[in-house]
Amino acid sequence: LICLSPTFLEFTRSDSVYIASQDYFEGAYGDGPYQTFFSSNYTPVAWNFVQPVNKSEHTLTLTVYLFNMLSVGESTVQPGACIFDNEGQLVWDASFYNTTLVFQVETYLGEPHIVIWSGDILNIGVGSGYINLLNSQYQRVARYTTNLTDVSGPVLADFHDTRITSRNTAMMTSYPTLEFDLSPVGGPATGYILDSVFQEHNISSGETLFTWHASDHVDPSVCHNPLGGGGGSPSQAWDYFHINSIDPSSNDGNYLISSRHCFAVYFINGTSGDIIWQMGGDNSSFTMGNGTEYSWQHHARWACMFFVSDEPVSRALYLGLNFTNMTVELIQEFLSVNDTISLSQGSAQAQPNGDILTGWGFMPWYGEFTSAGDLIWKAQFGVIGEGNNEAYRMLRFNWTGEPTAPPDLAVANTVSSSSGSSNNMISFYVSWNGDTRTSRWELIGASDSSGSEAQSLYNQTRTGFETTITFNTAIKSHDYYAVRALSGNGTHLGTSNFTKVGNGVLAVVIGGWRMLLVVVSAVYALQTL
Repeated sequence: LICLSPTFLEFTRSDSVYIASQDYFEGAYGDGPYQTFFSSNYTPVAWNFVQPVNKSEHTLTLTVYLFNMLSVGESTVQPGACIFDNEGQLVWDASFYNTTLVFQVETYLGEPHIVIWSGDILNIGVGSGYINLLNSQYQRVARYTTNLTDVSGPVLADFHDTRITSRNTAMMTSYPTLEFDLSPVGGPATGYILDSVFQEHNISSGETLFTWHASDHVDPSVCHNPLGGGGGSPSQAWDYFHINSIDPSSNDGNYLISSRHCFAVYFINGTSGDIIWQMGGDNSSFTMGNGTEYSWQHHARWACMFFVSDEPVSRALYLGLNFTNMTVELIQEFLSVNDTISLSQGSAQAQPNGDILTGWGFMPWYGEFTSAGDLIWKAQFGVIGEGNNEAYRMLRFNWTGEPTAPPDLAVANTVSSSSGSSNNMISFYVSWNGDTRTSRWELIGASDSSGSEAQSLYNQTRTGFETTITFNTAIKSHDYYAVRALSGNGTHLGTSNFTKVGNGVLAVVIGGWRMLLVVVSAVYALQTL
């Protein structure tokens, strides 16, 4: 016991969602608290709602879920993609895709699908991998990547953004290395850049429909990312443009893209590739009004944009574009929910009711504002950011998850606090990764593992990701137990495998490990003193 580390203590203490917890805020649960469960080995981030939603004033739809892209961090126990409900409870753990920075819902062939990137994140801040398209059963229906024939060597899809268009085609970004004369900007004549490319593909055939290279249209001289001593070799290629979002127009076939390092958003002709107009940066097509200037921006969308600015705090900006006078007006700004500057990443997403959902990237905070700029709620998913806890984006979508795998069930005998012996009270812990339809769990018992002639024993309302059912087997004892998932109207959705209970075959002795925690905590505290 004496040799156990503080990391173990952080594991055992963080198994819930926190509401305005000062202990969480001050780091009492570690720099990256996380949840744990009996029925699964998932360890998603634990949230602390510093300012929870006032439910008498704001109602969030139950079928709308938060899609979180947790990046690798020194304090992050489990990086990767997760779906949470609006109260911070886990819905789907997709960490088996490893760290992903694209995770969202797109419509394909008239049905909602999850788009998720998987691959390698390179130390130069770009990715090399594939886009996976998943249906509501979390089954992959397509996998695709970029197809660049005009560069040397294979270049796979980058993680910065991908979209599905109304034409059922896929858009994605990539970063090929290109030999380039950098002498006009103080670099070597035989220099190298990371070019920013986006492509549109036919998903079913793989045919490339459109390719756009930043190097063909934007001169590196307008870059605000210092060249420094870079650009002299392929391994030190200069990332002068850094494309980090793409948004297809729904009515004209053109594209809106963001260049983080040129401080500009560009509107691209979908046929010729010419720049129709540029907002921000050097040579802006628009006169930028008061409060509309931005830099190092991220996540440009036709409804809203997130910008990381050279200012005291980061802002999400809602901008109005006047194409008659070619001016940009600040409609509303939304200040960082923790009053700090975020050095990278982040998102702002307009909601159907006009609210703005924000993620603050390099700082471990989320928040939501009314259209007038009033904060509705804010939450932290870690104590410190800046490489310790960070999330690429936070987005919200309607989603119905229908997993095909059975629910997970763990069984545990409770222990009498007075005698230390087991009794007839059995706790059943049930979860179903990815399911959004279950309203109730039905405990059933049978005499054999096949579940033949199973009898209904108890019904329990679903609570969060994992629901606990405690049952007195003295009332009606069986050798095998399972749980059924029931929808709101009583439809049977799925059944766990039957688990044998009895003769000492138990998964966990709850009282035992909780007592162990008390002992370990006490010993560690004494050692610290």
